[in-house]
Formats: sequence, C-alpha cells, structure tokens
Amino acid sequence: MIHQLVFLGVVALLFRLEYILARSVCRQKMPRWGENKIRLLSVRVVSLTHALFSSIAVLTSLTDARFFKNPYDFFKEETQFVFIFSMGYFLYDLFDMGVHRELPKSKEYIVHHSLVLAAFSSIIYSEKFFGVAVIGLLVEVQTVFLHSRTIARLILEESEKSRLSEFFIQMNMICLFLFRHCPTLWLIHFLIFVDEKCGFIPKTIVCASLLFLEVHNLHLTHSIAISDGFFGYRRQELNEDTVDPLGSVRPTEVQEGSRKSEDKSKNVD
Repeated sequence: MIHQLVFLGVVALLFRLEYILARSVCRQKMPRWGENKIRLLSVRVVSLTHALFSSIAVLTSLTDARFFKNPYDFFKEETQFVFIFSMGYFLYDLFDMGVHRELPKSKEYIVHHSLVLAAFSSIIYSEKFFGVAVIGLLVEVQTVFLHSRTIARLILEESEKSRLSEFFIQMNMICLFLFRHCPTLWLIHFLIFVDEKCGFIPKTIVCASLLFLEVHNLHLTHSIAISDGFFGYRRQELNEDTVDPLGSVRPTEVQEGSRKSEDKSKNVD
C-alpha cells in the first residue's frame, strides 16, 4: 500500500510541475497572449499528457484478452498502477481548479472526478472489476484527440483552414463513439445481461456510475457537435472561452464581467 500511495503522490506532483513549466514556456513564447489563454493551453497540455500515457497503458493492457472475457474478477497486479496514475491526475486537477477558483462552475467534473477516485479506490482494494475499469479507461484514447483539437485551435493561425486541426476535429468525433459511447454501453450491457458473478448491490452501483458517465458522454457529444459543426450544426467561430468543449477555465465572476464588457462594447458600436 505504501508503494501505491507514494506513486499517487509523485504522479500528482509531476502533473503540477508540468503545469508550472507549461505556463512558464507559454508566457515566454506567446508574450501577447492574455493570462486566460495561457492557462487554458497549459491546462490542456497537462490533460493531453495524462490522456496519452493512460491510453497507451490501457491499449497495452487490453492485449490480454482476459480483461474482456472476465471483466469482473480477473485481477492483474501491475494494472492497478494504471488506475493510480489517473487518480493522481484527478487529484491534481481538483487541486488546480480549487487554486484557480474554478470549482463553483465545475460541479459536473467534481462529481465525475470524485466518482472515479472512489471507484478506483474500491477496485484496487477489492481486486474486482479490473476489466470493467480498464475497458472504461478506453475513453482516454478519444481524450487524446479532444485535447489535441483544442490545442491546435489555440496555437495555429487560421486554424479553421489547417489540415492538422481538421484531422483532430474529425478523429475526435470518430473516437468519441468508438472509445466513449461503445465501451460504456458495452459494459452496461455486460453487467445487466451477461454477468452472473457480481452481486446485486455492487452491480447496481457500477451500472449507475456508468450511466452517469454516459450522460456526461452525451453532453460532451452535443457540445462538440455544436462547436465543430456536426449533425446539421454550423461550425462556430470560437474564442478562448468557447474553444474547449469541456468549458472555459476563466473564473465564473471574471467570465461574467468579460461578457458584460463585451455587451457594452457591442451596444456602443
């Protein structure tokens, strides 16, 4: 247990150090950028790092077919560090949102992070549901393209005309279904209609958590469709407060003040 706790703390600390480094580099390389845009890019660089390493670890783990065949009680000791890595990121992210006064407008993500932390802790302690957790973490493959899309639209000039930006936009939507909706719905189907080993209470808790995750996935799909022009929506011109489907990093009161000043300038014009 000591090794796991040390690993958890080191991961959270490294993500914090990466954020500080990314923010410092952004300030040097983009001197004309405002603090909000610098913070958004720095946050997404850290998020991309987590998603990239997690997706590699998950895809590597899933080369073992036993995670699919027996997702309830197949146990592999080293896989717990994949979960702890994500736990370290979520702890860092909650701390980071608190430091920057973003928690009041991040209730959905507080619930999401708390559920994941509680779920992974229970999974590691009980040594059950390892396959469910690994398959659920396939969402990180899509998250790689989600954050790459946001970063590209932030740093590329005329990103709307960029082939690289367009690639990330299209891959993000494709992977949204392949690695978010499909694994989540498959797990719900497996637990309800196939599995005969899991007890009623833990099965109910896990299914409820997966349903919450799917609601989050649907909300994210809708936001991306509106901003990136899918399913009949027209692609929007995005600024630093609207470019990220996960939401602005600007504190609520500051964001409201910015909107009011924009409204005043429009009225003057």
